[in-house]
Amino acid sequence: MKEIIMIPVEQLFHHPENPRKDLGDLTELTESIRKNGIMQNLTVVPAEDGYTVVIGNRRMEAAKMAGLEAVPCVISDMDHKEQIATMLEENMQRADLTVYEQAQGFQMMMDLGFSAQEISEKTGFSETTVGRRLKMAQLDKKTFQDAVGKQITIEALDQLAKIEDIGKRNELLANYGGNNFDWQVNRAIEQQHAKKVRPAALKMIEEHEPKLKQIPKEERNKLYYGSWKKLYNQGLDMGRWDGKKKFIPKTDEQLYWIEDGTDIEFYIKEKKERKEAEKKTPAQIEREKKIENAWKIADRVTEASAESRCEYATGLKVTPKNAMEMLQWVLVAAMSDIIDHNYNRYGMVKEAFELKGMYRWELVDDLREKILKMKQSEWPTMILTLFEGIPKEKKEYESFAFGNRKEMPQHQRNTRLEQCYEWLTQFGYQMSDEEIRMMRGSHECFGKEGAGDE
Repeated sequence: MKEIIMIPVEQLFHHPENPRKDLGDLTELTESIRKNGIMQNLTVVPAEDGYTVVIGNRRMEAAKMAGLEAVPCVISDMDHKEQIATMLEENMQRADLTVYEQAQGFQMMMDLGFSAQEISEKTGFSETTVGRRLKMAQLDKKTFQDAVGKQITIEALDQLAKIEDIGKRNELLANYGGNNFDWQVNRAIEQQHAKKVRPAALKMIEEHEPKLKQIPKEERNKLYYGSWKKLYNQGLDMGRWDGKKKFIPKTDEQLYWIEDGTDIEFYIKEKKERKEAEKKTPAQIEREKKIENAWKIADRVTEASAESRCEYATGLKVTPKNAMEMLQWVLVAAMSDIIDHNYNRYGMVKEAFELKGMYRWELVDDLREKILKMKQSEWPTMILTLFEGIPKEKKEYESFAFGNRKEMPQHQRNTRLEQCYEWLTQFGYQMSDEEIRMMRGSHECFGKEGAGDE
């Protein structure tokens, strides 16, 4: 049995690689030592200016708090690996050790050459638990510690560990505590699974060609109106698919499909009944000409107004004097886009700012990051884009004229366009008489038929 000697507390130092960083509440231990002294010796190894404590760090600190000048110690000749292994074995079984400390401790044992099985035998944890903790040890240390401070659960960490991309894991972990954390983790797991089974899904689709055709990109903006009919509840969610079950809908009609995120959707084209051409009366012909002319006028004013707004907005300068007002409009425009449900505009804005999320609520953080990283000089263009998008065709311009083109144009309020004008006029833009009449609904293009609200 090794000799126990009394060593002054000022010569004792904590081991720098002790997995236990938080010694916990020492009140009761300090009081016990004050009354009864130290009942169990410390184990130390020689250091340059004294001794490093391998076993008994809590007792050492409590002894100092109790006012002891020296404590009983056994001096050991353990090498570095033995010191680490001893501390880990001593601490890993403690109930109050945080999951972060467990993960770091298991990783240290792995670095020392222990296998998962050996770690399990020495610490009493199952190999499954050891494996999970080792996966946690791959996380960014600060982000992991912050999440532990927010009381992250073992279940949440185990679920997070299912995500193979460590960068994605750290990104999600940084958001722990938010309302959408669980949803975001589950969604990432589904997207990961979808990526793995996607080749099998495409192969199954390929086997059904030409019965199954992919809808061209240029046709996708027309899916929500016109002759396309979506086969609801007959699509495929690749995030939940086993990679084997047949999913092609059974129908005698020509099937079409698109890939939308992790979903594959199916459509058919509705058949239109042919109607015999009716002979038009002179009054009908005159009315059609009037309607066609009204729409030409509405389109001309809409296009000219859009170009005028764009030219003025791109020429705006952000100065120290107007920066705060301009930033306020960035936020107003961003919120207008987030709450908008116009599919065409939504797609334009998503493409313009290269937003990656599938769903509206996923894009909020993306848009916020864009705003934070964008230079002040780019704010005006950003505001305009958020209000109006980047139209690929003239018919996609924001307008106050709506309706079936077989009828006279109808005036309809366009709150986004009104906000855009409000922003521009605050910074000096002069609306033309035609723009004002279009916004009020008093423009002649609306005519007597369907002269909308003013």
